[in-house]
Amino acid sequence: MTVPERSPVWPVALLASLVGLVVLATAGFFVFVVRGMSDPVPPYVGFRVEGNTIDVKFPVCPSDVVHRVEVRDFTDTNEEPRLLWWASEPTAAPAAPGVVRLWSGEGFARHAPASAPSAPPRVLDVSYAGPSGRGASGVLDLREASAAKTAPGQYWTEEGSRTAEQIDAQLHCRDHTAG
Repeated sequence: MTVPERSPVWPVALLASLVGLVVLATAGFFVFVVRGMSDPVPPYVGFRVEGNTIDVKFPVCPSDVVHRVEVRDFTDTNEEPRLLWWASEPTAAPAAPGVVRLWSGEGFARHAPASAPSAPPRVLDVSYAGPSGRGASGVLDLREASAAKTAPGQYWTEEGSRTAEQIDAQLHCRDHTAG
């Protein structure tokens, strides 16, 4: 009686290993690309410009406190752009959470002189920080925001006209605290 000849197993094992390696590499590349593309977009800030009055609506959760606000010259190309105005140490909870009137110092114990520059730069970088140091910032093009037709109670944003509630809703406050 003759024993049938067995096929070698190593070519099949090698092919299966190579196919497995290609599948893992493809899956890893896909996860890398998708994760890179889905980096969170920072929340936008709202602005309302009426004459010389500029109100800023920062995205905040109900428990957040705007601890410090800074306004810088966005067109300044220095490593540290020129600081135009600041306010810190809130004195009381604001009537509208996350809303700050620039140049006034209203609601803050410490602030720069309460007057707008006679000729402010056309583009401002406005930021806030909470007690933890985290916060948000936005770029305000004064001409664009001044020309925007926003309804009462709404703010100009890079996403169009938004209410304070829509600006705050970006944070998903149940699981996120900004400040």
